[in-house]
Amino acid sequence: FGSSLCLQPPHSACALVLAASGKWTHHTLQMVDAGSRKYVENPDDCEVVQQRRSRHCRMCGTTRTSPAIRRMIIFIILLGCYLSVGVIVYSNTELHDDGSSWTAIDALYFSTATMSTVGYGDLSPGSDTAKCFTILMIFFGIIVIFPRMAWVVCFFSDPITSRGRALLEWLFPQYEVDIDGSGEADYKIPRHPIVYYSKNMLPSVSLSIWLQLASAAVFTAVEDWSFFDAFYHCTVTATTVGFGDVTISTQEGRLWASLHMVLSVCIVGELISTIGELRDQRVAQLEKIKQLNRRLDPGLLHQLLGCAKRLRPEVEQDGLGLTELEFAVTMIIELGIIKMEEVRPFIKQFRKIDVSNNGRVGIEDMQFMNKLSLEDLAKPRLANAQTRSIKIAYRVDDVVVIEPAAVFVVRPTPLDGSGIGFR
Repeated sequence: FGSSLCLQPPHSACALVLAASGKWTHHTLQMVDAGSRKYVENPDDCEVVQQRRSRHCRMCGTTRTSPAIRRMIIFIILLGCYLSVGVIVYSNTELHDDGSSWTAIDALYFSTATMSTVGYGDLSPGSDTAKCFTILMIFFGIIVIFPRMAWVVCFFSDPITSRGRALLEWLFPQYEVDIDGSGEADYKIPRHPIVYYSKNMLPSVSLSIWLQLASAAVFTAVEDWSFFDAFYHCTVTATTVGFGDVTISTQEGRLWASLHMVLSVCIVGELISTIGELRDQRVAQLEKIKQLNRRLDPGLLHQLLGCAKRLRPEVEQDGLGLTELEFAVTMIIELGIIKMEEVRPFIKQFRKIDVSNNGRVGIEDMQFMNKLSLEDLAKPRLANAQTRSIKIAYRVDDVVVIEPAAVFVVRPTPLDGSGIGFR
């Protein structure tokens, strides 16, 4: 970076968009410590960031907790409340055909079947009040509880499937292409669709099959079923079809079914979503390869120039073509990796950060912004701020005048009219 750290458009806009959209991980971002000006690879290692986090924790009386742990805690609380209410209500209001009350396991089993949309039909509410309550349980379970349940199951299953895909990728690698001969692969060509889908789907399919086989073994031990009937029941449950032709009669079987329904439905759902993701990923990858192998023809150049103009319509083009970063950003937009509407706010953010109005963001801008309060940073620039053109007859350094709601930059302009007139 040289003696000072600065970003120029569209470098800054590209960096901001990629960082905010998650296209860059925190390991690839670099931060600068304003006090020591040492570059660090991980933002968490920056002394300024650590000091501010510690100060915030001391002021608020809180400790740092990862988003995943917070989300897990919220899910456990919601799930506990949902199942507790269901067990209390159904065990005290519902009766079997022989007149006996539902046990707590029966109520838990029915609440889980309701939440996971399996619906065997072996248990059902009898009174109108219980039916109204069940309607609320259905919508609350499907909308609030089960999506979080699926996230928790995938949170623990993703490391297993990811390791499996990594192993298969090592055994059946994609074809690597080096554009500039630097020795590093710039992009990969996916293999034949049969190999592509097989190696990426095999870990999820294997995990689902092993879960159904293990569950079938448990049902065979607690129910009077054959292993085939148990495996058939597990498969029907995992796909949420729920025929109900194979009835669970024991309390142990219903207790295990409460866990099996959740796990199997979530894993099969992850399997189905993986198919769509792989298909979209392959289409995007092939389109990217097509564009990278495309020659620069008048049609492509006109398309990219038009995209650059739409991206920053107020900037007058110099007619010399696209810069390196403009080409990269417009190609990313044209490929659909990032939408233009997602880039524009970061261009506006760059202009707000660029307090010196010189088209660069550097150490000086950062130091000035750090002096502002949070209230001043939150104030938007006035869209109709009034400016005046000032002409002076001698050369001076740029004068920056700071006002509460806007930044005015006064630059020298010769009286004889020579040179470029500045805003």
